[in-house]
Amino acid sequence: MNIKSATVSAFVCSVSLILGWAVNTSHAQEGFSGDGESKPYNHLQFKNDPNNFQFAVISDHSGGQRPGVFLAAVDILNLLQPEFVMSVGDFIEGYVEGEDDNEAVLKSQWSEIDEQIGALDMPLFFVQGNHDVNFDPSEKVWFDRVGASRGYSHFVYKDVLFLMMSTEDPPKQDVDAELKEQYLAIKSGELTNTEQIMKVIIDLEHWAGETNISDAQVDYFKEALAANPNVRWTIGFLHSPPWAQSEPGNFAKIEEMLADRPYTMFAGHTHTYNYTRRNGRDYITMGMTGAGVQQTESVGNMDHVAWVTMTGEGPIISQILLNGVLDKRGAVATLQDNLLFRPRQITQAGQSLGIKSVPNMRDLGGYRTEDGSTVASGLVYRSNQLHHINAGDMKKIADLNIKYVYDLRTHNEMTSVPEELPPTVNHMWLDVLADSPQSDPAMLGKLFEDPKAANETLGGGKAAAAFAESYRDFVSLPSAQSEYRKLFLSLANPNMLPGLFHCTTGKDRTGWAAAALLSLLGVPKETVFEDYLRSNDNIIPFYRETFETAAAAGVEEEIPMAILGVRTEYLETAFDEMEKQYGTIENYFSEGLGIDADQQQALRKLYRQ
Repeated sequence: MNIKSATVSAFVCSVSLILGWAVNTSHAQEGFSGDGESKPYNHLQFKNDPNNFQFAVISDHSGGQRPGVFLAAVDILNLLQPEFVMSVGDFIEGYVEGEDDNEAVLKSQWSEIDEQIGALDMPLFFVQGNHDVNFDPSEKVWFDRVGASRGYSHFVYKDVLFLMMSTEDPPKQDVDAELKEQYLAIKSGELTNTEQIMKVIIDLEHWAGETNISDAQVDYFKEALAANPNVRWTIGFLHSPPWAQSEPGNFAKIEEMLADRPYTMFAGHTHTYNYTRRNGRDYITMGMTGAGVQQTESVGNMDHVAWVTMTGEGPIISQILLNGVLDKRGAVATLQDNLLFRPRQITQAGQSLGIKSVPNMRDLGGYRTEDGSTVASGLVYRSNQLHHINAGDMKKIADLNIKYVYDLRTHNEMTSVPEELPPTVNHMWLDVLADSPQSDPAMLGKLFEDPKAANETLGGGKAAAAFAESYRDFVSLPSAQSEYRKLFLSLANPNMLPGLFHCTTGKDRTGWAAAALLSLLGVPKETVFEDYLRSNDNIIPFYRETFETAAAAGVEEEIPMAILGVRTEYLETAFDEMEKQYGTIENYFSEGLGIDADQQQALRKLYRQ
């Protein structure tokens, strides 16, 4: 077998799993007959439950659309053959106010998209996006085009309730006059500066991202839910993700109505993929299906479709990258060069998110637990202190939709190096070392001013030994127990997620918090230590200048390494103290932190997939 054939064969095997062609024991092999020797090697049976079905979800096409990408998605969907396709909005560019014959321009844009949608082999449902219905007369044209009287609706398919909500109800018409003028200047070609253009687009999208959900829409979905109380699953689709806002408005009322049933949410708008758990449910913000690229280095910046297999246990969701699906010729579909795929942005468990000014920022998710579950991604992050963050990095942090930052630093650390946070993020100070008389790491920094004193006080392995012993404080200090309790209870509250916790370098106080949480979730101890030691990869290069300055001053090389790095024996000391006092991680949480068994189970349920 040549390399190309082998590659195709492997690809077919992987796609078959995605599409639900794998087999299990839950159903009979209807339609199958053989000679007695023809049977699957693993002896499992075909997935032929008539209640199972597949559909796809596509995302934003406009906002600086790249020609040909949506057509590639159409070609791929025709290869995969879902039963139908859902869209989360933004099909056309829209925003034509100020142009000659606005209605004619809008109709022309819709005619273009109609032609592309016409190539689909299956039905398509879509919701209103801000580009679709903002600025008069776009809403009128939209209603005429789809033959609707309102911007929201619902349907039931194979006992699954589909809610198509509108975050443009009513459409936003009050954009700042200056911002509107700048946008029209871009369209006319008068504004050509790239930096200015990007600022206008980001500002406009931020304005457009505010969700409008009317009281009438809430009443409509109240009736729809009441009429379908016993469906096996409910799936919501809307354009802007209200859960990314500090105040989700009327969407919170819809969430309340959904509280007693299993459901999943899909949104778009941000052009950046994001997954989070909220209220114990999956909330997915799609990336792009040809839309403009706003931040080429952002995590989740990709062209894709979501592939959903609906089963009796709920939806199985996969993300299919557009340039990862080949036709029978082995070729990528339409216009390969316009497809955005950045594998480096899909990080493995424990990897730095690549935010240069916050080098030790990582997602705590992705790790496998001993029972075969996976720690959910997009719920909690760990990092070093957040300061001196440039605009680009601030945008990357904002894209994570973090609601709360939990600051584990001392008062002196916090006041001397203030946080720099996106305006939508809440700050909670948790001084873990408040009861330690020598808790301020700045005291160690002062020793570098006197190399002789530094060498005498911390040389010869004394710094490492002192740091190792300080880890006992993380377990036993009353302030540590009190503040870690607040941290973990906050992380158990879906309404306070996604969250981020950090100290100064994000390795010691933060390291114990991460180790304790991962251990409670059932991540093997070996993996917990691997996550802990990753701080060396991120922090030591960041502080290279500090090492050089200390060496030039005559400080022993081992001292700054012991202070700014992590070692296995440091974390072993904390576990030793925990086991000595409490025996198990569960007892540490219950007896040391006052987090009982039910609260621990709630944490596991929230974070384990």
